Amino acid sequence: MKQRRIKREYRQRSSPAKFLTFCKKVKLSLTDNPNYPDLTWGANTTLRQKYFEKVDGLEVSCHLASNGDRLLIRERDKLIQEIILTLDEIASFLEAASIRNPDALFSTGFSVTQERRSSHRIRLALTAPTDFTVVNSGERGKAVGSASSMPGAYNQEIHINKRDPSVEEDWFHKAIFADVDMKMENLEPGNTFFRMRHHGPDGPGPWSAIVSTMLT
Repeated sequence: MKQRRIKREYRQRSSPAKFLTFCKKVKLSLTDNPNYPDLTWGANTTLRQKYFEKVDGLEVSCHLASNGDRLLIRERDKLIQEIILTLDEIASFLEAASIRNPDALFSTGFSVTQERRSSHRIRLALTAPTDFTVVNSGERGKAVGSASSMPGAYNQEIHINKRDPSVEEDWFHKAIFADVDMKMENLEPGNTFFRMRHHGPDGPGPWSAIVSTMLT
């Protein structure tokens, strides 16, 4: 069985000019990409927009830092580190969104690797998270979810519900997270229901038990 993954080569140190070229390639590839329409991005549309804005800012920053000013160089390098973290989030989201069509990853501008898995290898099925919790962070519109890591899981997905948790249509996708420390922002105040599941090579696992938290 073959499983495609995004290479995290952008984490490796390269010249600012080469990094900018790569970032602009990804930005262009994700603009109006039919494999990943706005409906697929859902709540992560803001993540994509944030990335686009940071890439535009990096282009300006690289130009300004070309005069050798140390302060401008530090600002440019700080922005590069911020973009790397954003790329990590986008890569995890794209992998989860491409479970049924892994070849779509080739249209994202990222480098893609192909893992070969032995058909004789025993793969543990993903199970529902048993210790998923969400707490109010104390800051307006913010909360933090947590759960134990799951062997074989690539990332985690959270859905939220402001109405009736027994009605499936009232649930909507909030975000994909690369690790089990899941920080959420832009949440509406009031009692909110949450559920979480892991994603692995065969798709998403079962949902956790529903938890509720009063948000400020």
